[in-house]
Amino acid sequence: MINVDNKIRNIYYMLCYTFYKSKLNAKTEERLGSEAFENIYELFSTLLCLVIKQLLKQGIYRHYNFEEQELNNIRGKIAFSETIKNNSIIKRKVFCYYDNFTINTDINRIIKATLIFLVNSRKISSEVRGNIKNILVSFKDVDAIDISSIRWNTIIFNRNNNSCRNCIFLCKLILNGLIVSDKKGQYYFREFLDDTAASKIYENFIREYYRKHYPMLNASSKILNLNYETSSGLWPVMKTDVVLEYNDKTLVIDAKFYNRILAENRFKTKTIISNNLYQILAYVDNLDPYKENKVTGMLLYAQTLNEKNIRFSDVANKHRIDINTINMNADWNIIKETLNQIAEDFINGFLI
Repeated sequence: MINVDNKIRNIYYMLCYTFYKSKLNAKTEERLGSEAFENIYELFSTLLCLVIKQLLKQGIYRHYNFEEQELNNIRGKIAFSETIKNNSIIKRKVFCYYDNFTINTDINRIIKATLIFLVNSRKISSEVRGNIKNILVSFKDVDAIDISSIRWNTIIFNRNNNSCRNCIFLCKLILNGLIVSDKKGQYYFREFLDDTAASKIYENFIREYYRKHYPMLNASSKILNLNYETSSGLWPVMKTDVVLEYNDKTLVIDAKFYNRILAENRFKTKTIISNNLYQILAYVDNLDPYKENKVTGMLLYAQTLNEKNIRFSDVANKHRIDINTINMNADWNIIKETLNQIAEDFINGFLI
């Protein structure tokens, strides 16, 4: 087995919580933790295989496509004008409109395009490549498309295909976050995820971790109700990363995955980045407008290599605000202990 650093393995765990969700039990987590990954590309490929296999157990996604075609036998509705226009009767055929229940959907085409890119990559092992080839057999009747033709904003999810949402998000993360093309249109892997993608994974991981291990805290993400005086539609939506609720108390966690945690002012004094503090205060003020001391806030940073562990609390605008860091290069059990301690402190009233 290949030795890997904690960073790669911990990113994999975060992705498992984000995309594997309720299917991640203690036995599965132990099995996944025993896997070895040489690089992040192997990691993403393995996780995508796991997610797709779960989808295939439910049956490959299908939907009805409206089609128009000249047929030997009547199917659906006869299009009389088209039949006459194309002289179909002379050919003993008839032009029909019908719904075709097919697996050749946009969602399946995106999944197949992602799998084909990965299987042709030199970044992944022969074992993972073999797993992908086995999965591709289920998509043999799905059209192959070029990844440059994918229009992510046209994918609409509903109750029939909502189970595919995480799989498509993971495909998008792979194709947009890990891949770059050259001037000749050739596609290659980037060296790593950009900050935006890593930050989203970190945020989702924290929320899903508490949903799984502390269901009594009702972990969620809330859109804040803001009373705008105008109807311009230009105001941004304010949405929290993680909100924990227990009895009548609320903890708002703002997850931060940055290259740096502290800013340095002109006096060479290091402080928390002001915009981060203003943001968490806005969240807490909105959820506790009457200062009833029922809502606290926390900035939960992924610890950087150049900065020490930070843990302190203070009162700002009559609200308690905690600043914590998680060392994402530490052993996975230490990361879990940090998250568990935050939950236990909140439950026991130590954060109020």
